[in-house]
Amino acid sequence: MAREIADDSAAPAAIRSLYEDIRAVLDTPVVNLVYRRLAGQGEDVLRESWQLIRPAYLDGRIALHAAPLALIVPNAAVAPDAPPPAIAGDLPAIRTVIATYNANNARNLVAFSALLGLMPGRVDFPPLDEGAGMPDAPSGISIDRPIPALPVFDSLPEPLQQTIRRLNRFGDTGEEGAPVASLYVHLSHWPEMLAYVEPLLKPLDAAGTLTSWRMETADRAAMAPLSDLRAPADLRAVLEPILGALVRRTIPKMVPIGTYLGRALKPGLSG
Repeated sequence: MAREIADDSAAPAAIRSLYEDIRAVLDTPVVNLVYRRLAGQGEDVLRESWQLIRPAYLDGRIALHAAPLALIVPNAAVAPDAPPPAIAGDLPAIRTVIATYNANNARNLVAFSALLGLMPGRVDFPPLDEGAGMPDAPSGISIDRPIPALPVFDSLPEPLQQTIRRLNRFGDTGEEGAPVASLYVHLSHWPEMLAYVEPLLKPLDAAGTLTSWRMETADRAAMAPLSDLRAPADLRAVLEPILGALVRRTIPKMVPIGTYLGRALKPGLSG
């Protein structure tokens, strides 16, 4: 199992400093799992990887290629549905958590696909309908709102862990040891929200829609012309075993899932 430094207080000062720079450059309160796994390999691995992709975050190239990924999920796929009353009062915080992960996941997928030198399996996709509007998130949602800390998955009650494991299989390819998506763990602050999400996603998973979205998202991210971000071979050899499953499977499935959930909870549609 890949080691990660999930708790800032447990991180050495140099890694905490890098975490703060990542937050500042991405303008986010969250340091995603992909960086925390790098930190688990030591400061040098995190620093070298971050220095390679940091300029492309700053100059906007990563965001440019990340924004269209939201258009893979057609607006017609989301049927407005009122959330349960139990979470109605918490919707602003829930929307903020989802919007934060949406913004980060799309950009990180593009950046780390380039860093690992991933190639698309398919390139003959039709043009996306940019008239649908992009980026999808965090449109209309302030991510400056404080959000609760990310819980430690193993500390959650067993029923919540089981729910998250079921959710984590949606859109995945079924291999054992799939990295647990942090968005679901973060949403465990609101167990009613996880209970609301599961029946929304289950039919999309059964129909193969989530898998189709995941595959297209991964391929389109790998198509971004960012070959200058590719890590040297010796660094890629270190990164592949700790990030390969995240970048190939977990993040590509969570970009469209997060987009879908963000739209399902959009103000004016669901309360």
